[in-house]
Amino acid sequence: MRFSHVLLGVLTLCSLAGCRKAEGSAGAAASTTQQEPSHVVRLAAPEFRKLAEQAGGGYLDVRTPGEVARGHLPNASVIDFHDPKFRQKVELLPKDKPIFVYCASGGRSSAAAEMMVQMGFGHVYDLQGGIGSWAGEGYPVERSETAAADGSKAMEPQALDALLAGNKRVLVDYHTPWCAPCRRMNSVVDAVAEAWKGRAMVVRVDIGESEALAAREKIQGVPVFVVYVDGKERWRGSGELPREVLEAQLTKP
Repeated sequence: MRFSHVLLGVLTLCSLAGCRKAEGSAGAAASTTQQEPSHVVRLAAPEFRKLAEQAGGGYLDVRTPGEVARGHLPNASVIDFHDPKFRQKVELLPKDKPIFVYCASGGRSSAAAEMMVQMGFGHVYDLQGGIGSWAGEGYPVERSETAAADGSKAMEPQALDALLAGNKRVLVDYHTPWCAPCRRMNSVVDAVAEAWKGRAMVVRVDIGESEALAAREKIQGVPVFVVYVDGKERWRGSGELPREVLEAQLTKP
């Protein structure tokens, strides 16, 4: 049964990869994928890595911050499975993209993957043997404090209102420190802040710490970027965006 699940997962992702190259078969492949029941596919490290690269999916590390600091997969998002807000944080991840989950040896990632399928994630892949099996294959492991805060603090709704009242143009980066795409956007946001110094206010808001503000502003994923002009929202974008896109929105009246 496990082998059949693995084979099904491989065929599904290969179909998806092929669809991008041959538009003529895209509709049929997408339709077939949508009709298949969601389930967790458990893969050994070589298949896990290969499919992640083919599908353009994201790695999700569900270990503790201490474990993560000793080594993690490149560009992995990090959410501790034992975090009381684990489910709430996972909800911020895109459900229409494949997720590749791992832990130390496979126990926590297996439970997390099953939970994510129940939450509506369509393609969830679990690394058999955890990060130990990955390292055993000689695959790259990064060592950094990926779960560390990036200097942002909690912000209440009234604090944002005060910023909007005191600044004509405000760009807000709604993010979380555990989100890999959010971290990759840090340098872009820093560059925009430097280029627009004196002309616009650039603010980072950790929605994990600023739940009331995130709820009011209807932030349902990360990263999300919102440009406010004269106290009103003028534009909203999400995901990894080029610097030029953010600056173009700040330029508009």
